[in-house]
Amino acid sequence: MKLKSIISLLIAGSLCGCSDYLDVVPDNIATIDMAFNNKVNAEKYLATCYSYVPLYGALRDNPGLTAGNDVWFYTMEDQYFDNKWSFGIANGLQNVNDPLNNYWDGGYGGKALYQAIRDCNIFIENVSDRSRVVDLEETERRRWLAEIKVMKAYYHFYLLQLYGPIPIVDENLPISTPADEVRVMRDKVEKVVDYIVNLIDESVGDLPLKINSEATELGRLTQPAALAIKAKTLLLAASPLFNGNTDYANFKDWDGEPYFPQTYDINKWKLAADACKEALDVALEAGHGLYDFKEETFSNLPEQLIYSMNVRQAVTERFNKELVWGCGKSWTYDLQCNCQPKLLLSQAAKQFTCKSLYAPTLDIAEMFYSKNGVPIDEDVDWVANSNDYATRYELQTATETDKYFIKQGYTTAKLHFNREPRFYGTLGFDGSSWYGHGKEDANDMYYIEAKKGQVSGMAMLSLYSITGYYAKKLVYYKNIISETSDVIEEYPFPIVRLADLYLMYAEALNEATDNGEYVPQEVYDNIDIVRERSGLEGVVESWKKYSINPNKPSTKEGMREIIRKERQIELALEGSRYHDLRRWKLARDTYNNAVVKGWSVDQEATEDYYVLQSIAQMKYSQKDYLWPLKYDDIIINPNLKQNPGW
Repeated sequence: MKLKSIISLLIAGSLCGCSDYLDVVPDNIATIDMAFNNKVNAEKYLATCYSYVPLYGALRDNPGLTAGNDVWFYTMEDQYFDNKWSFGIANGLQNVNDPLNNYWDGGYGGKALYQAIRDCNIFIENVSDRSRVVDLEETERRRWLAEIKVMKAYYHFYLLQLYGPIPIVDENLPISTPADEVRVMRDKVEKVVDYIVNLIDESVGDLPLKINSEATELGRLTQPAALAIKAKTLLLAASPLFNGNTDYANFKDWDGEPYFPQTYDINKWKLAADACKEALDVALEAGHGLYDFKEETFSNLPEQLIYSMNVRQAVTERFNKELVWGCGKSWTYDLQCNCQPKLLLSQAAKQFTCKSLYAPTLDIAEMFYSKNGVPIDEDVDWVANSNDYATRYELQTATETDKYFIKQGYTTAKLHFNREPRFYGTLGFDGSSWYGHGKEDANDMYYIEAKKGQVSGMAMLSLYSITGYYAKKLVYYKNIISETSDVIEEYPFPIVRLADLYLMYAEALNEATDNGEYVPQEVYDNIDIVRERSGLEGVVESWKKYSINPNKPSTKEGMREIIRKERQIELALEGSRYHDLRRWKLARDTYNNAVVKGWSVDQEATEDYYVLQSIAQMKYSQKDYLWPLKYDDIIINPNLKQNPGW
């Protein structure tokens, strides 16, 4: 049966009048006929289809940033900052009456993605008609159609990631369609995945390999970006949440068949591996590569400082070669203000620019490797030789050898010493260096001093880091905030960057291996290239030399653990960890009853500050793996079954 679709309001079960029809037409174009009567107007509608891309850098819009325990805030809501829209999910406030981050209907930080798909369908229907937009050249017409088909696939992917089985929206139905035909039903997971993949496959050949007109087209889809979306879709479909998940055996469609495939299929990992390989190959052909701070800036900084800057700048350097797809400025001005600590006493008046309230948790700080490139709880130096792991919360004073990352003579926790470069590139903490902000000399840097009464510390009852950690990775190093002015450069928050693709490929290859005692060399190669960019030795070498579990990389199970840890470290604070833990079916174990911890930031004395405090306790149950549909939608359209537990 031919797939049909309806606008988002019809999916909710209501009918749409003329006023709704005109609401989505850009720039006051009065009718759809006018919207597609020439290239200029049609291009505005093209931009409208892009406008629904979630704001990945917005705390209220991107649940990946705030719905887990990557970061925490000092309060749910106060006079300066209301963050309950996303942070409420981490506090167990998701609900069916008025869902937070509602990407189904739109609301509370979520964009109406079914309306986005409706607009994509309008665009495709009209631009496919060669009698419309007659001044549009055929090559460009094919490109535009390919872009919007991929955008439609992407919006389906985003909904699938949050809600699981969703209605496929292939065509808009006429406004005169009888009500019983518009009460659509959710489609099975495998059918949705196939639809997304097929839509991208039929479109990708008409996309450009790379953007040639950077002045006007940065952020638009390319072949690498489209193939990356395909790869992410197939990786999601292969992962435990969607691949043979018997937890949803009783979640069935109206024919009595499970929405989720109930039998594990290793071939799905093979399909994902092939898709990741294709996306990587095309990205490299297009000129993408891992960001190299030294190569880009010709800097003569010490090597270890350069390694720490690589992961930071891979995120914040505008449209650098590692960025496979990022769209718009993504609200990153506000994001950077929320991450920026005060570094100068003269910035005291800049409390709304240097908010420092986006606070990474102790769990994130402990997640990073030692300087030897292995977890601190299995590093021989930390566990067996010096017992540093057991005493990691005790105090240590920095020496000259630490000065590039920790202020010489400053006393801080032992946890902060002898860590890998990505730890120092991602996090700020009491005593840590903050490269940039107008100082680009390795021997003359700013340092965070975060105890109460110090320049970066808690100065009032609002706008401070509740954990004592700061999201350095998300702040562009050339920003300068002075007493009289702010220079903050926005950047497109990464939706996909090349390191992500390397790690996706390593994961899929490892899982696609039938023999649990054999790991393909390509798995090591793809994870090692990411590690090398941060100054770490390869996985096999690092575990052999430094780990109390030297044989861990030799098995599929051991590499699974390593790859998952590597993803969480490399992509820390970028919104990936929350969704990764969900698709791995580890979110409940990680989040439920998890105690969020940080330092005692309301203390002035060093020995009092470095006492761990319990800030909050999370709640996460089985139902939280899939987000709820709004209760009103289920009432209006009984064909829409609610997700289990809601």
